[in-house]
Amino acid sequence: MHAGVRGSCLLALSVVLAACSGGNTADAPSPASAPQAETNSAPEASPAFVSQAWGFRIDVPSGWTLRRDFQSGYLASGAWKAFAAPDSQGEPVLSLTVPGSNHITDAEIRIGASRDPVEVQRCTAPSSAVVAGSVATQRVNGIPFTTFEAADAAMSHHLNVHALRVVHGGACYAIDLMVYGVNPQVYDPPATPPFADAHAFGAMRAVIQTFRFERSEGQPAAKASTAAR
Repeated sequence: MHAGVRGSCLLALSVVLAACSGGNTADAPSPASAPQAETNSAPEASPAFVSQAWGFRIDVPSGWTLRRDFQSGYLASGAWKAFAAPDSQGEPVLSLTVPGSNHITDAEIRIGASRDPVEVQRCTAPSSAVVAGSVATQRVNGIPFTTFEAADAAMSHHLNVHALRVVHGGACYAIDLMVYGVNPQVYDPPATPPFADAHAFGAMRAVIQTFRFERSEGQPAAKASTAAR
């Protein structure tokens, strides 16, 4: 058979076979649909710690450790505020530890409060360990806090504090941003701190910006014995 005739027959046969085999593409499985683009949604807000007894709230970022007491360190005591005098009267309310903190360097926010008349009277007075020239005023959500820095060091340990103090609703509030630990050079080989002090203070200052009082200045705080924290 001539080559041209053979080609025509083969083409015709192919068309017939396609028709018999259900060449109607309507019955063929449809290709997998392309995945839809994810829609951008607003990030979820951090959970908040709310103290009804002391009338404030503050965000608790993911990964930060929350405690209701203050752990004692070599220079950082468990008192309700940094550098508190032995007879100082107040109570720890909340501590938030920066992720990564360890025995080399620890960083945490501490919030303590007191209704003792003596503590309220001297609430905004800087500690005896104040860093010269560091006393200032800072507003946090509209509330003016007295701020200062304080420091201590001994036996290869150090403690640096950025403190905020305010009298609100008849109570003294002490917020301390603390970085403390041991000189990594005393280890053999020298240890590596989990973070720089400046990084820790920056992270803690960002969290402090979420602190706010839940009641007006003229409304007294509820009794700690009758209100849940």
